[in-house]
Amino acid sequence: MELAVYIHCVGDQAAAQLFGVTLRAASSWRRMERAPSPQQALKIVELSEGKVDWKGIYAPYARLRRRQSCRRERIESLEN
Repeated sequence: MELAVYIHCVGDQAAAQLFGVTLRAASSWRRMERAPSPQQALKIVELSEGKVDWKGIYAPYARLRRRQSCRRERIESLEN
């Protein structure tokens, strides 16, 4: 399961308490504003009892960054 989906299901406050982070951190992960550190990711995998795995944490960020990069490239090509 993707981390953002997991946090959406349990709620920002519950996720923050479960993972031992601030409400702001859990909210920013749900909105994909930033990714957890590798140490935090390991804790998330363990505390979610495997419901969230490494792929569910980092793959969505990779897809988002790729889409953003493609979008920037299209905009730049239109400007030239």
